[in-house]
Amino acid sequence: MERLENRVQAGKFLAEKFLNFELYNPIVLALPRGGVPVAAEISSVLQCPLDVLLIKKIGAPQNPEFAIGAVGEDGTVILNHNTVRTLNVDGSYIKKTAALKSKDLKEQLRRFRGNTNRQSMNGRDIIVVDDGLATGATMTVALRMLRKQNPRKIFVALPVAPPDSVAQIKELADEVICLMTPKNFTSVGIWYEEFDQVSDEEVIAKLQESRSNTEFIRELELSIDGDNVSLPGNLNLVPNGKGLIIFAHGSGSSRNSPRNQYVATELNKVGFSTLLFDLLSEEESKNRANVFNIPLLAQRLLLAVRTMNALPETKKLSIGFFGASTGAGAALHAAAEIPDKLFAVVSRGGRPDLAEDMLKVVKAPCLLIVGGNDEPTLSLNKKALSSLQNAELVIVPGATHLFEEDGALTEVVEEASSWFQKHLTSTSRITPEEMIVTELKNKAVPFHGIGSLDEVIEKVSKSRIVMLGEATHGTHEFYVLRRMISERLIQDHGFNFIAVEGDWPDFQRLNKFINGSTSSGADSELKKFSRWPTWMWANSEVTKLLEFLKEEQIPIYGLDVYSLFESIDAVKSYAQEKDLDLGLTVEIAYSCFDAFHQNEKDYARHLTQFPEGCRKEVLSILRKLLRLRIDEIHNSKSELSDAQQNARIVAHAEDYYRKMLLGGADSWNVRDLHMAETLATLLKNHGPESKCIVWAHNSHIGDYHATEMAGQGYVNLGGIAREQFGIQEVSLVGFGTYQGKVLASHSWEGKETEMNLPSAPASTFEDYCHKTCRDLKSSGFSIVFEAKEREGHLGKRQYGHRAVGVVYDSHNENRRMNYVPTIPAQRYDAFVFVDETTAVHPLKTRTSALDLPETWPGGV
Repeated sequence: MERLENRVQAGKFLAEKFLNFELYNPIVLALPRGGVPVAAEISSVLQCPLDVLLIKKIGAPQNPEFAIGAVGEDGTVILNHNTVRTLNVDGSYIKKTAALKSKDLKEQLRRFRGNTNRQSMNGRDIIVVDDGLATGATMTVALRMLRKQNPRKIFVALPVAPPDSVAQIKELADEVICLMTPKNFTSVGIWYEEFDQVSDEEVIAKLQESRSNTEFIRELELSIDGDNVSLPGNLNLVPNGKGLIIFAHGSGSSRNSPRNQYVATELNKVGFSTLLFDLLSEEESKNRANVFNIPLLAQRLLLAVRTMNALPETKKLSIGFFGASTGAGAALHAAAEIPDKLFAVVSRGGRPDLAEDMLKVVKAPCLLIVGGNDEPTLSLNKKALSSLQNAELVIVPGATHLFEEDGALTEVVEEASSWFQKHLTSTSRITPEEMIVTELKNKAVPFHGIGSLDEVIEKVSKSRIVMLGEATHGTHEFYVLRRMISERLIQDHGFNFIAVEGDWPDFQRLNKFINGSTSSGADSELKKFSRWPTWMWANSEVTKLLEFLKEEQIPIYGLDVYSLFESIDAVKSYAQEKDLDLGLTVEIAYSCFDAFHQNEKDYARHLTQFPEGCRKEVLSILRKLLRLRIDEIHNSKSELSDAQQNARIVAHAEDYYRKMLLGGADSWNVRDLHMAETLATLLKNHGPESKCIVWAHNSHIGDYHATEMAGQGYVNLGGIAREQFGIQEVSLVGFGTYQGKVLASHSWEGKETEMNLPSAPASTFEDYCHKTCRDLKSSGFSIVFEAKEREGHLGKRQYGHRAVGVVYDSHNENRRMNYVPTIPAQRYDAFVFVDETTAVHPLKTRTSALDLPETWPGGV
């Protein structure tokens, strides 16, 4: 396990992991001093406030660095009672030390915060950050202290911690994100290359930098006072904001409505300030009739408008309303009373019928957003549409009244933000579709001649690792384009080898062809592929790649984990040839597999009754081979490396088939972690200046943090590589298509068949790419995602993204089962799109079935 460079790098890695979370009004809290540089990076990426959470460690009497407990800034004291008993720590020592630490905390508060008060935690998502965790005592106090302040969720972000401490913290936090959990932990500092002490001056500087950064939102707690009532509210001020949106919550809700908070946060990101406040006092809300008293609720909105018009920070801002359910009725009623003072109104699942008598006098442009499966509300909004002077109705397909379905609330945000932007600027309405197509067109390089890929190649050539994806395993154009890019990277930019989503033994055989050890042709060698699905590599498109590699003397390696029995045979052959004792040891250990007659399915069935299986034996051989030195067996480094890799495959394949029985993410993760380990080993073997190209499905190379994979517990090769080598050293290039033909199978082990690939459904990423091709009058395009794209829709919104495996059923297209929710500019560094594609051309082979199917999703 490699060490982190420093705290800044750790913070950047952790920040990436939060990009795929839907965070509600987040704030980052650092445990000073070491946690502050880490937290500052997370705060910067998420564009949310940074503060410190002051906790003082209570150290052991003879070892102050070893925590036996901690005290918080609110006086909370937490002890590790087991440690206290084990060390026989006197109670008077703890009391005295806690008092001294509390005094220190007050002084630190004054230095770090000055006159600034910490913002409220109520209803917010809190990210607690430290530079590492040892016993967890300090973090435990922090989390217990925070729970008293009623946050929505608590996340803990850690670069490194021992597994038992992480398990302890998981009981107190909603989510724990930890980059490394080494079993041989010993201390935090050994997992960093640089671990200098952080001074108070550095902490103060980071906090001041965060507060003064004009990109951050200024958050104020205030009250809306008048009419003999005081209503609490939260005002988020965006510097140079476009306007102010006042929210009207629905019945039974409040300013802490998570859906309204999410919408408000997203509107902040596109430049709108927001006000969420309680429409009723605590006493008023006890009377259920008040939540339907639309005139009363409307008056409260008008009171909020008057308050904002009098506030120096907001008095010059144009005002719009966003109402939900009954709150939408109140917003429309209030809009009728101030016909010339609002620039727009948006209703989400609203009840416009509750303001029926006022609708005809509403002048502000109104957008009515309703779920397609919310039939009663839909009927009411259709009726209201005819009464409003300037209104549109948007139906979100499949959504119910609360918009709880995947992607439904995101669509609400897109529609609302575009409506507000249109009517604030008095320009024609920009639809969400037009926004992303415009972003794509502004940066896309259409396919027009040989230089169409120059920008992508120039961009990715600066990285040490370039990963080239594919949306299917059976598309001709993906193989051709990847070969063209690979040839340029090898000839013009010094890349040394290719590694692919394939089996190690098969590609070692191809390397013999490349280096001239065999006299047969490329086609003949590819026809020897026998593991289903053979067409992935036994095709005429790969023939041309192989001939190029032979000419350039560039090796190609398999990264995958499936070759359990082939790798067993390879290790046996190596050991028997090189050393009699070693050969006997290997033969005895691997004889554990003899009863299964090279059948993975039989071995997996055996594991259901005898869970230990052959795990002990395969690990013993792996350890033995990894300890061998070249001079001990008098052979070449490449031969030993090959044997070690095959032993590694046997160990990981055994684990893969074991985990597959349990389902879930574990078997997939075994596979991609093996690919990542193999890639790292290859780079090490090829030397520090080596550069490589990877060919694998988009599902393996596109960063898992920018998809649903992370939330489901999956990792993948591209995301792991970014974490291991750093974002600058890894370029991830996705590939996609709108429609055409594809080679796949209807069932596992079935015959390869050329199938129709239907046009992608509306609102998917492929649909928007297709519209981009239409506007560019091109058959395809390439695009490089830079910082600007990551700040726009391409970098902040999820879109369904096509993923077709070796087993394919086009009927699943209508159910979007072949589409992975993806944030394109976060998942990839570049993307290559071909509007209409054709099927790959397979070579005739003799197939040997792989009885157990591949994992998520659909064999990719």
